[in-house]
Amino acid sequence: MMALLASESFVGLRTFTADEVISRYVFTFYAAYIVAFLLTPLMRMVAIHYDIIDKPDGTRKVHTAPVAYLGGVAVFMGWLAGLTISQFLLLHHIEPDTELPKNLVVNFGIVVGACVIVLLGIWDDVMGLNPWRKIAGQVFAAVCLLATGVGRTAAWVFLKYILMRTSLWLGWPDPQATAVLQEHWIVEVFSILFVIGIVVVCCNAANLMDGLDGLCGGVTAIVAAGFLFLAVNLATSSGGVNVNLDATRVVLGLALLGAVLAFVPFNFNPASIFMGDTGSMFLGFCCATMMILFASDPVHFKWFLASMVMFALPLLDTALAFVRRWVNRRPLFGADRHHFHHQLVARGFTVKQTVLISYGLALACALLGAAIVFIRTRYAVGIYLVVFGSVIVAVYKMGMVHERVQSVPRQPLGAAAAQAAGDVAPAGALDVTEARQVGQARGQ
Repeated sequence: MMALLASESFVGLRTFTADEVISRYVFTFYAAYIVAFLLTPLMRMVAIHYDIIDKPDGTRKVHTAPVAYLGGVAVFMGWLAGLTISQFLLLHHIEPDTELPKNLVVNFGIVVGACVIVLLGIWDDVMGLNPWRKIAGQVFAAVCLLATGVGRTAAWVFLKYILMRTSLWLGWPDPQATAVLQEHWIVEVFSILFVIGIVVVCCNAANLMDGLDGLCGGVTAIVAAGFLFLAVNLATSSGGVNVNLDATRVVLGLALLGAVLAFVPFNFNPASIFMGDTGSMFLGFCCATMMILFASDPVHFKWFLASMVMFALPLLDTALAFVRRWVNRRPLFGADRHHFHHQLVARGFTVKQTVLISYGLALACALLGAAIVFIRTRYAVGIYLVVFGSVIVAVYKMGMVHERVQSVPRQPLGAAAAQAAGDVAPAGALDVTEARQVGQARGQ
């Protein structure tokens, strides 16, 4: 155990307290919160003026009155304001007599990728966008990260043990020459696939979770708080080897947390504004970026593992959705009313109760992820296997995989439509069809 602690704490190098790290960058949180809080009602007025609103359909959508979109733009602007302020802040550790930058420098590719996601989301909220074009835009945002060096060697965190043990057998450099192996083309190829995959998965996971008032924003706030804990903990024990990377993770966590916390009160049930695909995909992109940055520190693998566990609720809901659709031979990208939060509502919970239950589950995942910081990785992996294995079995036994599809005709919002939407069995799914199609299916 002592050997492990020595290797993962950089004994002999500088350590910092949490206050020394956060105090330098806390103004990032202030700027993000204030800007997002002020812009959210303003974006609501803009959305109403230009008729950018989400109208209830009486079937899959839970809300019963039109609600303005563009809340995601306010969240993004708050996040961007926080990053802007951070560029004027001094790093928490500056080596004397060096020419290294004394101020934090956030990789511009992160901002460019976020802008791509936001523009993609606005396009979808205003005009609509098919799933494949959204995925193409998400891939482009991931390429923006890779083009500026973010995550270019992220896969090394997984491949280092394999490559270092097989390098001699394959005729590669000495296994101790980690710097050479880290730049190997195999690492770069897998890193590209890893970055693209995690951006696409996280963007869509957050998007699929945005189904109830305050759900996606609140869960992301809990995840962001967990990420901030990991970032600060890593910065305090990393020895100041890469201060700018440590500071970047902390700043991204503070900016995301501040922007989301400012938006959630407006979005909580009953919501006065929705974040739309703009906000949900942006939040997913921010979480993906932070996980990539955790993976960019190959010495601390368990911090990346912890970040994956903290984001487990959106990932599990997305995995459940795709498995359910594949098992029941439904379109993988088709909308349904069978997500985890929908099933809780179908089982009699109110929207507020469902959201609060989801908050509790997200908090449990965050605490479970944080626990890995204090125990050995090999033990944590065993705990996670047991926990998530139990969750998978529970999901199957609760009937969340095999669904009974009920078709209802599309009709204007009213008592009949609300009744049709409310009569779906807890283990069933709602398939909305045109009235003429239903009539043909009945032989009329």
